[in-house]
Amino acid sequence: MFRIVDEAECKRYRLDCSSVLKKVCLMLKEKGISAQFTLVGSGARNMVTRNGDGPFDLDYNLEIIKAPEEYWNNLRSLKDTIRILLDKAAGLKCFSESQDSTSCLTALLHFKDEPAIKFKFDVAIVSRNSKGKLRRLIHNKNAWGLGMDQYVWNEIPDSHNVAQKVKRLKAEGLWLTVRDRYVDRKNTYLSRWLDKDHPSFIIYIETVNEIYYKYFGLV
Repeated sequence: MFRIVDEAECKRYRLDCSSVLKKVCLMLKEKGISAQFTLVGSGARNMVTRNGDGPFDLDYNLEIIKAPEEYWNNLRSLKDTIRILLDKAAGLKCFSESQDSTSCLTALLHFKDEPAIKFKFDVAIVSRNSKGKLRRLIHNKNAWGLGMDQYVWNEIPDSHNVAQKVKRLKAEGLWLTVRDRYVDRKNTYLSRWLDKDHPSFIIYIETVNEIYYKYFGLV
């Protein structure tokens, strides 16, 4: 079962992740890519969870602000470039080589001489469409069952005004309701062992939208 992690335990790892991603942004700049990173979802709201006594993770968005046309036209190259630089920067903090999943890159920190994972952080590559809404870079492996990989931008559902909704929910004293429902959702998805499409960032957005709609309706 998931539970909220104490804030003091998260602080050290936030500092390590910030150090790694600052280096990544500097190295991307040398390639003409302007990017910025943001701690998102539960990690930005002191709602980090862990399953029992297992490891916990933090979620970051690496937003591409500007890049040479060659990267916009070749999303595989964009993700591969970021992955290589992330591995280079994360290695300085003793993280292992990152894993390339459908929606993010994951850097793992292990216990000394043991395979058990101590901590991990996920980096989603994002950009904004013409309407200013965030979209994630998705790597569909073996797309259509033909052994071909597909790289596409997918808009993040209803993410454009989450900050404003959070502000109102807090002002109305509903934040504990959001926290409790967030943990419930995490445990629901945990029970669906085949569900691989709900990272913490997406569950956080879903939860905020659900509680906001319940008390205030759509806006």
